[in-house]
Amino acid sequence: MANTPRRLLLAASLGALTLPALPAAAMQRPGDRTRAIWIRNQAGEEVRAAYIRADGQMDWQVVARLQRLFRDLRQNATGPMPVLLLDKLGQIQARWGFHRPLLLLSGYRTSRTNASLEGAAQNSRHLEGQAADIQMAGVTPTDLAAVATDVSRHNMFMGIGTYGGFVHVDIGPLRGWRGAAPARS
Repeated sequence: MANTPRRLLLAASLGALTLPALPAAAMQRPGDRTRAIWIRNQAGEEVRAAYIRADGQMDWQVVARLQRLFRDLRQNATGPMPVLLLDKLGQIQARWGFHRPLLLLSGYRTSRTNASLEGAAQNSRHLEGQAADIQMAGVTPTDLAAVATDVSRHNMFMGIGTYGGFVHVDIGPLRGWRGAAPARS
């Protein structure tokens, strides 16, 4: 049986994305609202789990693990982890069927870290935990940004910046740019 995004989401909720094929009945549950993500930060830490269970309830233990993963690695400081950002990243990743993790280059940033980064906006959404700079192995930033843009259009919000080696995604107003960031990124 071929791997489908639905089966892979179910596997993610069970904590293992490499499970053998599951019975068709297991992936056809009416009302299954599972939402999953597989993401790895620059420290090599990763979370591969469902943050929303099949019953639609948030798994706050998974969200806490993700908050730690999204921390400012330079200052080892955790910040807010809006579930809305997780959800948008999960939707972006789902377009590739959860075959590989999203690579998180930057999530939450302290003001100290943000000030030390060349080109970072002074009022960056990273300071509020509302942004992520991401890559995906084998996917060009242009292709990743195209999928993010499609997700954004369905929701009528999200900032998406395409850079040479990564894509910036935030849960701010609908806008897009290439290279240099707008006033607030």
